[in-house]
Amino acid sequence: SNQEDAFLERIRASIAAHKMVLPGDRVLAAVSGGADSMAMLYALRALDIPLEIAHFDHQTRGKESRADAAFVRALAGEWGLPFHLESRPVAREARQAGLSFEQHARAVRYDFLLRIALERGCAALATAHHADDAAETVLMRVLRGSGPPGLAGVPPVRMERGVRIIRPLIGCARADIEAWLRARGISWREDASNRDPRYLRNRIRHQLLPELVQSYNPRLRDTLLRLAEAQRLENEMLDRLAQKALGTCMQTPETVTRDAFRDLHEALRRRCVLRIAWDRNLEIPFARVVDAAAFIAGAPTGRYFDLGGGVSLYSGRHAVEIIDACSSPATSGGVPLPVPGEAAAVGRRFRATLLKTRPAADLAAWCGPTRQVFDADAAGDLLEIRTRRTGDRFRPLGMEGTRKLKDYFIDVGIPAPRRDAVPLLIAGGRIIWIVGFAPGADAAVTPATKRFLKIEVEP
Repeated sequence: SNQEDAFLERIRASIAAHKMVLPGDRVLAAVSGGADSMAMLYALRALDIPLEIAHFDHQTRGKESRADAAFVRALAGEWGLPFHLESRPVAREARQAGLSFEQHARAVRYDFLLRIALERGCAALATAHHADDAAETVLMRVLRGSGPPGLAGVPPVRMERGVRIIRPLIGCARADIEAWLRARGISWREDASNRDPRYLRNRIRHQLLPELVQSYNPRLRDTLLRLAEAQRLENEMLDRLAQKALGTCMQTPETVTRDAFRDLHEALRRRCVLRIAWDRNLEIPFARVVDAAAFIAGAPTGRYFDLGGGVSLYSGRHAVEIIDACSSPATSGGVPLPVPGEAAAVGRRFRATLLKTRPAADLAAWCGPTRQVFDADAAGDLLEIRTRRTGDRFRPLGMEGTRKLKDYFIDVGIPAPRRDAVPLLIAGGRIIWIVGFAPGADAAVTPATKRFLKIEVEP
């Protein structure tokens, strides 16, 4: 009966202690069909929690993995629960992208699960990590040279994209899980790849941990979990401090002021680097965190540092710029902007409107970094937005002759890596606006202007 079910009681206590499920919440359960996820599913159902089921097929074991999906689908059907399935050739995708199978699999699996949770309005996403998983994770990260945050292991609850990711089994050992399933005659699917010694986690699970437990410390699992718990609390505190520190160090989301950063304690500097990486969905090795912190604090002007994942740091005179590969898509090919009309380019939306009358008496004051007015007849009816090209020249307003765009960028102090991300508005092959900075002379409004062209820019 439920009263004497200590296993369910432990799960109920975990859920309550960590506020995993709140009244009125629906939970999306990630179910692979293995022992852990089946125990989680049966337990959540026994605790009367409103459920939906999601299964991700990695297509790694051919008909085996198709059979896993069918097994979970059948159970969902039997219980009348909504079932969500996604299937992708993960191994092939990882190979083509040059990523590790495990990292890529985790990324696409979580992307699918979070997407479904959001679409279905499930407040929480339940995964079946348990105490042994958490201990293995800590040990695996020690071996990989992870920094302090990695040693916090598997958090019982974390937020991602506004969804609560919860681990109801985090207080249960693998042995207890399987015993509980057997006692209830619940069947599960054995995944052969969980024994594959090519994966580091499997070698830790089946070889290293048992050996350490047997020969060095029979209570090693608890020891590792205690280490993780202590680390998790210190992490939370450091994270809060880092958020505050970044608030004072960062002039913009892409610039770190060197002096302010240098004033921080070394531990906090590293934590700030981690935050910068995590905010851009980067997982970086601890050694690189240490090097990046040193780079921000003291690299000579003009140097670059590769943070990984297409993100690099550039050392300016007083600040370090964070350059995101994605933030400056090379649209030097150019995107047409119809007049009137709209276009999206270089991470912004442009809107062109024709006006019969002058929009303001003092045009210079009315215009700004995101709004400009030109002579519509001089600009013509087909504009183009692109980023800089070698040899670009520009005729600044109120100046005779043209000058190199590069020299203009140097004058206004735009650091080299940022220059590729500045949108240029082109009319008849000439730059009429360095967007966010100066309008050119080529289509400027004059006393003779009859029709006005208003250009507005938003992110």
